[in-house]
Amino acid sequence: MPASSTSFGSLYFGEAGAEVEAEKYPELFKNSFYDLAGVVAKVNDGDAFLLIGPKGAGKSSYIEYVQLMSTDSVGQFVTKKDLGELRGALQSDSTLSRAGSEITELAWSTWLWIQLFDSVMKDQSSSCHRDPSIAGLHRELRSAGLLSGDFRSVVQAVRKKQHKFSAPKFYEYTSESSGETRVNISQLRDILEVVVTQAETSNQHMLALDGLDSAIIGSTSYWQQLAALLRACTVVHRKVRSAQSHIRVVMLCRSDVLLKIPLPDSNKIRQGWGLEFDWSYGLDTPEDSHLWDLVEKKASARGRPIANLIDTYFPQDMEVGGRTHLRRIPMPRYLMELTRGTPRDMIMLLKKIQQQAPNVTELSVRHVRAGVNAYCKDYFAGEVANELVGLVPDAIASGAVGALSRLPSRRFTRGEFLDVFRDLLTANEVSADELLQQLYLAGAVANVIPGQREDYVRFYHRRSHADVSLQGPFLLHTALTISLNLPFGARL
Repeated sequence: MPASSTSFGSLYFGEAGAEVEAEKYPELFKNSFYDLAGVVAKVNDGDAFLLIGPKGAGKSSYIEYVQLMSTDSVGQFVTKKDLGELRGALQSDSTLSRAGSEITELAWSTWLWIQLFDSVMKDQSSSCHRDPSIAGLHRELRSAGLLSGDFRSVVQAVRKKQHKFSAPKFYEYTSESSGETRVNISQLRDILEVVVTQAETSNQHMLALDGLDSAIIGSTSYWQQLAALLRACTVVHRKVRSAQSHIRVVMLCRSDVLLKIPLPDSNKIRQGWGLEFDWSYGLDTPEDSHLWDLVEKKASARGRPIANLIDTYFPQDMEVGGRTHLRRIPMPRYLMELTRGTPRDMIMLLKKIQQQAPNVTELSVRHVRAGVNAYCKDYFAGEVANELVGLVPDAIASGAVGALSRLPSRRFTRGEFLDVFRDLLTANEVSADELLQQLYLAGAVANVIPGQREDYVRFYHRRSHADVSLQGPFLLHTALTISLNLPFGARL
């Protein structure tokens, strides 16, 4: 391990959440942004609008980066909308939950075009300002409370059909007896589509939709709303690709959430307009993971280049198994297997190690072990529990991780799983298959395929298109095993 004059504890690795990091350290965040799959160019070119990946994969980092860069440029308008408000809207407005699919999709389309229209009207160089009737329509939408970004107000307006708006001069389909052209909100979507796509400006506009992770409530109405939103976003995206000016819509969606959206075309949309955040390393070589490039770029953000983080600061191998069964694992593999292959996991692992070795320039096995224990107990178990929220009943989401501690060892069978969870599942009317599927998608458990010389382990984050075998046998994630203080057990 080469000596370094910079202590490991002084290195910058960012924060667990992109929103927090961008607010606390905006310049460092911009300097250390790692564009994994060329997402900036692909969204900019209109080749993708749906950003897909597990929680902590960096989807929100992209939006925060674009927002921060837009503050440095007078030619960019970025509007970020947090759809976490949908949870409260569905809970407090039962009529919204019961809205039909036709009304819901019309409402989402109208809401999207309203947000884009508002962005274009904030652009003083937009050609829309040359038409007084378009400016008048914008004022009427504000007076009606439809520019606030509240989706519920748009749904209510679509359902009740009480509002009428002055149509711009180019729209001549509905004339009232007074001679004044007015339209109801169901016609508004088509008008705004024309206004936005024909607007001329040299500036760039983007509407970014985030917060689906926090909005999850697992009800049927919620998934119906997401299906309508995905359909509406797809249509709007295809329209703005051919607009007169540079206008984009971006939607962020967790991989497991997308799988549950009840839409026959969801996979076609995913393949055609989706961009996957996949940090997995090829050919089972952890030292080649893009995650090392990411953390080294972050560690270099303060100006001093860090080219070989592991070689510079860490021991070559990690010692595990105690004195009687001592094994040495190459450090890149050891660290990678404590994560689910996401930036958030890796960043938090390194930050926890930092806390145990604030002033050292060469980490020891003891430093690494102390940091790993803190990461597993203080971070990893809570992250797994959070990923279950909304996808299974609350009682199971809050109790599942604790219940896993009653398994006999890290390796377990389906029967052993049922012995632990039968009462909890029965009380909440959830099947074992459903919970196992969610634990698999959360990266908490893997399938084990016994072999002649060694077992093959299949985690979702390593093979994201592989399904779980619900008959088992299963393996707990290494970090979760340490957190729950379970024995690692013998080979199955």
